Amino acid sequence: MKYTGWVLVALMSVAPSMARAHGSDDHAFDPNLHVGTGYDECFVKFAPELTQDAFARFAREFGSVSAFKTMAAPVALGKWGVELGLEQMSFDVEDKAAAWNDTFAHPNHEHPLGSTQVFPKASLRVGVTDKTDVGVYYTRNPKSNYGWLGVDVRQALMQQSQSKPISLAVRGAYTRTLYVSDMDMNTLTAEASAGRTLWGLLTPYVGAGTDVVLVRETSDAVNLHSESQFVPRGFGGAELRWSHLSATGEMEVGALNRFEMKVAAIF
Repeated sequence: MKYTGWVLVALMSVAPSMARAHGSDDHAFDPNLHVGTGYDECFVKFAPELTQDAFARFAREFGSVSAFKTMAAPVALGKWGVELGLEQMSFDVEDKAAAWNDTFAHPNHEHPLGSTQVFPKASLRVGVTDKTDVGVYYTRNPKSNYGWLGVDVRQALMQQSQSKPISLAVRGAYTRTLYVSDMDMNTLTAEASAGRTLWGLLTPYVGAGTDVVLVRETSDAVNLHSESQFVPRGFGGAELRWSHLSATGEMEVGALNRFEMKVAAIF
């Protein structure tokens, strides 16, 4: 439990970056910026102007980029191994597009969503067998009305050895969007990845997968059909591991391009 306290303290220390993601940028404000009250930052609130096409795009982009991603080389922790991680994710959106403009409200007319979004995450991974890891991740914007909780299972299919040049793993995950009253969003993830450890320290890896985003609107402002979005994606990264510490960087190409970094303690 003492580790959980440290993770929460560290998570709050990086939370201001989430607020910066909603600050002013160099573009003109959208003349149709929707203003609402109750939060200090931009928050998910569907506008009456939201169309089915815009809702579908929002589901695809918001749902896929927020889904629980691997952020680790395809190497199992081993039975009862534990990894505690802090992550920072960034991605760009077309905040003037209806998919984002008509799904967010703003504290005032001079507070746009902003094209660059940055979020911290806290994650925990545990090895339950020599080849199977389970994990969980959580994040939220404390000044707004959204956050995410994800769980996953990863199975090592091949471990690198003298006779096996690479490591292979498959993974499944479930992510739920939290705190948003205007929709019920859930995302299912399946992926496979391969990597090779060099010099006993550095493991570059690549992978491919898909997210299936299931979302139902529950807003009084619109009457839209539920959406099921199939979102393929590819990713690559590198994990540097030394003793009980690791650092990972990962790029993803999909509905939105994502860059993420993680530092972790491994026991």
